[in-house]
Amino acid sequence: MNFPSEKPQPAPTHNALYNLPSVENNTERGRLDFQHAGIRISLGSLYAAPDLVKARLAPQKEVPQPTILDIGTGSGIWAEEMAREFPHAQVLGVDLTPVTPDANTPPNCRFGYLDANDGFTSLGESFDVVHMRSVGGGIRDQVRLVRDVARVLKPGGIFLWGAGDMDLYNENGERLPRFEEGKEGWCAMNAIFTQVREEMLKQGRDLYGINDFKKLLEDSEYFKFLGKEDAFCPIGAWKEDTPKTAWKQVGELFVVNVGRMVQSLGSLLVQSGRDKETIDRWLATVKEELETCNPKTQAMWRHMWSVRTEVEWSPSATEAAEGP
Repeated sequence: MNFPSEKPQPAPTHNALYNLPSVENNTERGRLDFQHAGIRISLGSLYAAPDLVKARLAPQKEVPQPTILDIGTGSGIWAEEMAREFPHAQVLGVDLTPVTPDANTPPNCRFGYLDANDGFTSLGESFDVVHMRSVGGGIRDQVRLVRDVARVLKPGGIFLWGAGDMDLYNENGERLPRFEEGKEGWCAMNAIFTQVREEMLKQGRDLYGINDFKKLLEDSEYFKFLGKEDAFCPIGAWKEDTPKTAWKQVGELFVVNVGRMVQSLGSLLVQSGRDKETIDRWLATVKEELETCNPKTQAMWRHMWSVRTEVEWSPSATEAAEGP
């Protein structure tokens, strides 16, 4: 397997497309780990479509080791956990800021620098599983991304995609209505997420594209769309545990995750010209909402999976003009 550059790269503390701090920021790295743990518990697995993934990554005699690519690996925690679950596979995590391996990093897991907007031609070889979660806001061209993923997936390979909804949900799994500040039912967390979504739409981008990505996969000749699953994560330990899911643990993880994320997004809104006094007031209210679980809210992650078809990849006219 070829690897992208592993040499030190410029590591900004904030990325203009991604709109959140990079993992060079230790607080952001920790937030991503809390988020990952909550999603894993709520989904009931490290990845969606577990039967499909396990079958694809099962050890085989006299064939190359299976390979896994994690795009936008963040703190690297998903890649490392996959490497432990599938010790016979080779796992590569790539991001704008490469993860520095430590003593706990499995020997079959490596990391490198790569901007997903530049494509994946530097990787050189094909993968059995490509995973991408919560990266959509940093992608300039989603159609091009689907083509780039298809280029590096083997026929029959699996594309796992996930993203969080920018809307919040109530205890019944219904989207929170949007009220003006001061009206009954107004939620400061929801207000901040709504303002960020509006700011991104002004720039011609949907921060996560959660409602559009399914159609991109269905329309692509390179993929067969197989399914999706929505996993809810309570924000705060207000939901009762079940025999299958430790909801109170998920809630505690997401209080930290959402609290830190909202602080970063609040700063983004001020930088974008929103009134600082208003944003500071909302952030103070968010702290109260998180501490009291009032209102009871949930975040929702949508997970999708598709399989690479046998159609041979060919460059578009634009890609052909750009060269290899």
